[in-house]
Amino acid sequence: MIKIVTGRINSGKTTYIRGVIKDKLESGADKVYLIVPEQFSFESERSILTLLGEKDALRVEVCSFSRLAQNI
Repeated sequence: MIKIVTGRINSGKTTYIRGVIKDKLESGADKVYLIVPEQFSFESERSILTLLGEKDALRVEVCSFSRLAQNI
């Protein structure tokens, strides 16, 4: 399922997304994909690692739009 989250600056989009990812992994999801703009891929990977730890962070695939197109 694709969920698009939009909103103004400081409206809680990032916090919401991180919470959803954590909930999905805790409920037993094998893999979660996070699609972000190219310039935010490293920052997103780092924040997921900090939030979840090494073991669970490996179950999250952070993809930029160009990497997603290559994978497809």
